[in-house]
Order: sequence, then C-alpha cells, then structure tokens
Amino acid sequence: MPRKKAYRTNQAWLTGVLGAYILMQFSWWAYLLIKQNRTIDELEGTSNAARYTLMILGEGSVFLGLLSLGFVAIWRGIRKERAQAEKERHFLLAVTHELKTPIAGTQLAIDSLKRHEWDETTKRELYEDASAGLSRLYQRVENILHSNRLVSGKAMNREPFDAEHIFKEAIKRQQTGPFRDRAIQLMTQEKAMGLVEGDADAMALAWGNLIENAFKYSPNDEPVHVAISQSPDYLECTVDDGGSGIPSNKRKLVLEKFERIEHTNTTGTGLGLYLAHEIIRMHGGELTIDTSKRGGCHITTKIPLTS
Repeated sequence: MPRKKAYRTNQAWLTGVLGAYILMQFSWWAYLLIKQNRTIDELEGTSNAARYTLMILGEGSVFLGLLSLGFVAIWRGIRKERAQAEKERHFLLAVTHELKTPIAGTQLAIDSLKRHEWDETTKRELYEDASAGLSRLYQRVENILHSNRLVSGKAMNREPFDAEHIFKEAIKRQQTGPFRDRAIQLMTQEKAMGLVEGDADAMALAWGNLIENAFKYSPNDEPVHVAISQSPDYLECTVDDGGSGIPSNKRKLVLEKFERIEHTNTTGTGLGLYLAHEIIRMHGGELTIDTSKRGGCHITTKIPLTS
C-alpha cells in the first residue's frame, strides 16, 4: 500500500509539473507574439496590435481550455481503467478462495469416508457434505460462466417454466453444507401460480445467489424469511435476512460487477447480486433492495408472468 500511494503521489506531481510547463510555454509564446505585433505597429505606423492581442488571447484561451478538457478526460479514463483492473485483481483472489473452499470440503468428506468406518448416520452426513461442496462449486462456476455470457451478449433460453417450483428448488440447494442447519421461513399462497417465460436455470442461479447472500451475511440464529406471491401481472419473490443490511448509498453500487460490501469473516466474488439483477432485468423484471424490519436486507424481485 505505501508503494502504491507513493506511485500515485509521483504521478500527481508529474501531471502538475507537466501542466504548469505547458501553461508557462503558452504564456511565453503569447507574450512574444504580442510584443512582436507591437513592434510591427511601431515600425509601420499602424494600430493593429490591440486587435491581434485579443485574437491571440482568445484563440490561446480556447486551445488551453480544450487541452485541459482532454487532459481531464484522459486522466479520468486512466483512473477508471486502474480501478477496474484493481477490481478484477481482487476478483481473481476471491474466486480462487471461493473455488478452493468447496473443493477442500468435498475432498475432506471423501477422505473421511475412505479412511474410517462410520455409522450410517455419519456416512449420510459426509455424503451430504460432499454433495453440497460439489453443488457450491457448480454454482461458483455457473456464476462465472453467466457473467461471461452477459458480457458477450448471448441470448438466454426462452420457454415457459414453473417459477414457484424453481424458487423452492433454489432454497433446497442452498440449505445444504455449511447452511444445512439454517432456518428458513417460507410464505406462499395456496392457489397455483402462473408460468414465467425465460431461462429456468438462470433464474434458479439468481434466486440461489440471493438466498446464499442472506445466509452469509446474517447471524446463524436468525432465520431467513422468503416469500413468493402472485399479482395479476407479476410473480414476486422476496428474501429477507436479519443481518446488518446494505446502506442506502451503496445499493446501486453492489449491483455492479465485482462490487461488494465488505463484512467481517465473509468472502465473495462480487458477482452474486450483479448476476441476480442482470438475469432478472433480462426477464423483463426488477430487483429492489430495502431495509428489513429486523434491520437487515430485504430484496424483492418481480418478474412478468406469461400472457
């Protein structure tokens, strides 16, 4: 960090010195031109020096203004590129950890099954841990692949699917492994719900990311509240946790790629909310973030039903 700060300080000094040098050079050239025009006026007995002086100062000011705007645009572009490169570097570090963790958990469960004789209950738990690790590894890879698909502009599948079933399956997939004992309170309506047209796998990934975030960023003893309901035109799903929530001034930021709110003892790639938002948007829906009654995060997704 000190090296980075020194590098940025040196760059700022270099930019300032270069800008001051250019300004001094333009001032010196303007002075010489004005002086030359006055000398010509004295020799020829004319009175054009004042007009030429205004012309030189006017054109010089416009040129300096445009040059300054160009410098500002270039500087902002460089800063933006550096910030993006820094985000991608952090993403690579985070994704390495996110991929290694489920692999290590799965490997540990398999090694335990191979080396020891366990009772049936313990065996079943170890098999579940291994399966959960593979499932989480699959989700991490899917996040990365879907992110690349969004960047490349590839179209998603478009076919009607039972969104209520997909939402409930997403809950079951997340309630495994380290989140096996986490409590979920599901609220749903009794009557059958309509169909949604789109990519069922993508929507399962989006809802799964929201539920996983609720588990990760809330205390273990706090249940996660999820609900699914239907209005005449939309299917609405909500995920509500009892964590620390997302500050109102950060809610747009966390929907961008690689952006995340830092929490103690939590890791992430900055793709979860970004993908959920983009997938739901591509289905013609919307995702909103609010504060829950418990002070945590309350996320609402709305997706249009098929006609």
